[in-house]
Amino acid sequence: MDKKPTYEELEQQYNKLLAEKEAKLSHLLKNSFDMVVLLDSEGNQTYVSESCEKILGYSPDELTNIPVIEKMIHPEDQEKTYNGLKGILTKKAHGGTQYRHRHKNGGWIYLEAFGTNQLDNPNINSIVLNVRDVTERKNAELALVESQARLRELNATKDRFFSIIAHDLKSPFANVLGLSEMLEEHAQNKDYGELEQISKLIHQSSLLAMDLLTNLLEWARAQTGRIKFNPVKVNLKEQVNEVKNLLTNLALQKSITIHNNLENNTFVQADKKMLSTIFRNLISNGIKFTHQGGKITVNATQLDHQIIVSVADNGIGMNPELTDNLFKIDYSYSSPGTHQETGTGLGLLLCKEFVDFHNGKIWAVSTPGKGSTFHFTLSADSQNS
Repeated sequence: MDKKPTYEELEQQYNKLLAEKEAKLSHLLKNSFDMVVLLDSEGNQTYVSESCEKILGYSPDELTNIPVIEKMIHPEDQEKTYNGLKGILTKKAHGGTQYRHRHKNGGWIYLEAFGTNQLDNPNINSIVLNVRDVTERKNAELALVESQARLRELNATKDRFFSIIAHDLKSPFANVLGLSEMLEEHAQNKDYGELEQISKLIHQSSLLAMDLLTNLLEWARAQTGRIKFNPVKVNLKEQVNEVKNLLTNLALQKSITIHNNLENNTFVQADKKMLSTIFRNLISNGIKFTHQGGKITVNATQLDHQIIVSVADNGIGMNPELTDNLFKIDYSYSSPGTHQETGTGLGLLLCKEFVDFHNGKIWAVSTPGKGSTFHFTLSADSQNS
C-alpha cells in the first residue's frame, strides 16, 4: 500500500509547482515583445515587466515608482497621454494612445498602450496596461505622409512646368515672330522709319525668352537632382557687380539705378553659379516692378556666422497674401511689371531652390506702393571674422 504523502511533502510539491509557474511567467514577460505595466490612480508605475529593458533600455527598477508621464513621455505627447489615462480611469476607453517614450540612449521610442481599470479588483488594485513598441510602424506611417506630400509637390512642379512651357515660354517667341514679320514687311516696302524701334522690341523679347529659358532649364536640373553644388570662397561685392553689369542695359531702359553697397571684404561660402542666378533673378525682378527713375539697393549684414543679404527696390510693392506665397510651388500668380513686363514667378522659386542648397533662408518684406525687400542668408567665410 502506497504511503500517503505528509502535509510537509504536499506543501513542498505545491511550492515547487508554484515556483515553476512563476519562473515560466517571468520568462514569458521578460522575453515578450510587449510590456506589462501596472499604474496607480495617479499614473505612477508600480510594476514594469522585464521586457522594458529590451524595448526602452531601462531596468524595471528605473521605471517603477515614478510619475512616468511627466518624467518619460515627450512633452508634445503628455496631454494626449493624460487624456488616454483618464479614459481608462473612467472606464470609457481601453487606451490605444500612441506616444513617444524616452529611451535610455536619449532617443525616443513610439509606444502604444491598451489597458483596463482594475483598481476596484482587490487582487490587482491597479490599472493594467499592455504596452507595445510601434516605432517601426509609426516611422512607416510618417514616411508615407512625407511621400504623399512629396508626390503632391512633384505634381504641382509638373503642372507649373508644363504651364510655363505651354503659355509663358510661348509668349515671347510669339512676339519675336510677330515683330520679325513686321520688320520684314517694312524692309520690303523700304519703310525704314520704325526699323530701329522694332529691332529694339525684338531684342527685348529675345532677352525675355532667353532669361525664362535659362531659369526653366536650371530649375529642371535642380528638380531632377542633376545640378552640382560646389561652394567656394566668394567676394560678395564682386559677384553683385558682375550681375549688375549684366543687367545694366535692362535697368537703363527704365532709368533705374542699381546701388551695390557691399563692403569689399565681405566673403561667403557659396556656389558661384547659383549665387549669380539668385542675384540675377532678384535684381531683374526689382527692375521689373520699379517705376521709371527708381532704384535698387543691395546690402549685407553679418550676424554671427551668417551673412544676411538684402535686395531692395522702391517699386510697386506687394500685398501680404502675395508676399506669404511667393516661394510656394503650388501658388501660381504673376502680375505685370511697371512697363507691362510679363513673368512666371519661376525666378523666385529658383532662388529658393538655390538658397536651400546653401542651407539658408529667403523671405520678402513688402508694402504696397512703397517697394519690396528680399532677404536671404549665406554662410560667412572665416576671413570675415
